[in-house]
Amino acid sequence: MATPAHSVIQSFYQAVNRRDIPAAMDLVDDDCLYQDLNFPQPFQGKRAVQQLLEDSCKGIPDDLQFVIDDITIGDPLAVGVLWHVELDGAPFPNSRGASFYRLSEKTGKLALARDLVEPPFKPGSAAFFMIRWVTPLIRRQLQRQQQNSAAAIAPSDQAGRTQRGISVMLWVVSAAYIYLLLLSPPGQFVPGEPAWAIQPETLQEVLDESTNFFFILPILNAVGITFTKAPIVHPLTEALFNFAEAWIFMFLPLLLADRRGRDLPQVAIWGMAMFLTNAFLGPYMALRAMAPLPQAQEENSQKGWLARGFGWVGLIVGAIALVCFLIGRPEFGDLTERVQYFGEHLMTSRVTLAFCVDLVLFALFQAVLLGALEPSGSKTRWLRFIPFWGLAIWLII
Repeated sequence: MATPAHSVIQSFYQAVNRRDIPAAMDLVDDDCLYQDLNFPQPFQGKRAVQQLLEDSCKGIPDDLQFVIDDITIGDPLAVGVLWHVELDGAPFPNSRGASFYRLSEKTGKLALARDLVEPPFKPGSAAFFMIRWVTPLIRRQLQRQQQNSAAAIAPSDQAGRTQRGISVMLWVVSAAYIYLLLLSPPGQFVPGEPAWAIQPETLQEVLDESTNFFFILPILNAVGITFTKAPIVHPLTEALFNFAEAWIFMFLPLLLADRRGRDLPQVAIWGMAMFLTNAFLGPYMALRAMAPLPQAQEENSQKGWLARGFGWVGLIVGAIALVCFLIGRPEFGDLTERVQYFGEHLMTSRVTLAFCVDLVLFALFQAVLLGALEPSGSKTRWLRFIPFWGLAIWLII
């Protein structure tokens, strides 16, 4: 008589809890498809599943155990399981999950598995707000795609396919940014801790950098205004933070001048990128890529005081950041020591890595947006290829 499906899965859990990988693999079919939704791709075949189990158990303490809360019975081939993880007998935070398993009719071994794990980052009611905010934008894009398809004009179809391809690529980049730099577990892909497990010292560093926003408080202290003391921050991280903030600051007049994105909430997206996380700029560029191209090139209008003001502020803050990095706070060592510190910090701090990735993306987005505003043959079109400084100059002149 074949072993009931729920007994096979219970034995599988028991083997994993003992860290007995060979015993667990004895219950897995050669053609098993294991879908752990924490990973972008499923694990196909017994060898891939074994590697998953070995990686999962590597370095995990013996008292970290999977506990079955409920399991279905009665189906000889299919099982649903509710489970959680305990450490030394106490429930581990954010460790609940639900899984579905199906056995092979031929071998009676695990042939299909799908694990859904409790997410560490829980937006709560904010998820409903994001859905309500994004849904009209997506509906608008879908309607435009349908209109383009109905036109049935070859060049337009080709342009539409190109736009969709660019948009998909930008969505993938945005999703990778959010997962890798904000949500991925420590040590999985990038160094440092994710947003949901940020350490107190890292949080304090970010707060200190924010307190020294645009170097306003350090400058006031330097001229004798000391209503509160500016935190002492390493000049490298202080410079990197303010340089990135100055760059995204200068994006506001650039976005407002972009005709292709006028149907999008430009100010709201810029505000979230400026004061929350730069991850919002990628989705904006993805949505913009699906917007229709302007029908005709407008004559370049004179930039107003807003653009010039933002340009001058960005230019000044960027210059101060550069000086801060090179010679600011001399007690932190010379340039060689600072460069060495940067290399070490880049390999250990996810915040520093995220800011560096932001600078690369800003350079690409600046080139795209300025290229759309400055027509071919324009004397200032080349400024789009000068990261940061080119945007500042373009805003000022």
